[in-house]
Amino acid sequence: MLKFQRVSILANLVIIATLGALTPRLSLTAQAQTLKFGWPDGASAKVHSRSEGRRVRKSGDQTWDMSADFTMQIKRAGERIVISRDGFSGWKGTLPPTIGGGAERFIDMIPTFVVSADGAFIGIEGHDITRKLMTASVVQSGGLDPPTQNLLETISTNASLEAMASDHWSILVLLWEDVELDPNLSYELHNVTSVPQLGGGDLEINGTVKFVKEIPCPTALAERRCVQLHAETGADKAQVNQLIQALLRSAGVGRPTVTAWDQRTKLDIVVEQATMLPQQLTLTRINGMTIKADGETNSASEEITKTYTFAWSLPADERKRN
Repeated sequence: MLKFQRVSILANLVIIATLGALTPRLSLTAQAQTLKFGWPDGASAKVHSRSEGRRVRKSGDQTWDMSADFTMQIKRAGERIVISRDGFSGWKGTLPPTIGGGAERFIDMIPTFVVSADGAFIGIEGHDITRKLMTASVVQSGGLDPPTQNLLETISTNASLEAMASDHWSILVLLWEDVELDPNLSYELHNVTSVPQLGGGDLEINGTVKFVKEIPCPTALAERRCVQLHAETGADKAQVNQLIQALLRSAGVGRPTVTAWDQRTKLDIVVEQATMLPQQLTLTRINGMTIKADGETNSASEEITKTYTFAWSLPADERKRN
């Protein structure tokens, strides 16, 4: 008989696939002030990330609370900007079950992001390093049975890692670039993104994004001005249902039917206004799923809150400029 625990592990791939997928297509016609990417060469940040979550199932609740620290450094190389993450030694604390915790559990394991001078995502480096860290984390959470191994291989291909990294970069920079700094305005977000994490295909993401307010920068950039922005997004339910069912069937776990799926993601970010350097980022996602398989119906829900705090150190010439 098909075990719901095994199905839910595999279906978690959709949670990973829909972390971001947020590169926005906003049609703004006014000429109000917007943000512009300008991460300075030589800047570095001590980053603290924390993931808290709860998974609710018929067999019982599971919670986790884990944190990690690393250093992020910015280096300009011609027309490219290389953003490296050093010192990530793994999550500490109570880890999520098996492969739970969403893509944000793995995104900090990618050692190098490469973007253009204007902030467009180009790619990543260190795919093999990332795969090793992902495998070690999943083993630490409870081992690698065949379904989990198959799932891990799917989400850790080069294409899947590139897609997750692109989505994460969109959250840090691209989602907010064209949003006018006017608290009375809110913009609808519509995007169709490819999802190699699910073996191919497209997924539609819809939502809203807006400027909230101007505030003092909360970390070492206290003498500068920061802005707070907010977004809420979700994936098309019908498309997600089809993708989950295709994923589970291709994994050889029978022919389950997804009878209900819901996912809501909220994002709050504080960025330094002159450069778009992030200061604080909070991602909250609530999702639920009901699957019918082998005559049995089971439901599960999961809530994840991922927070980042960035403490920046700027090169001397950048401090003088401001």
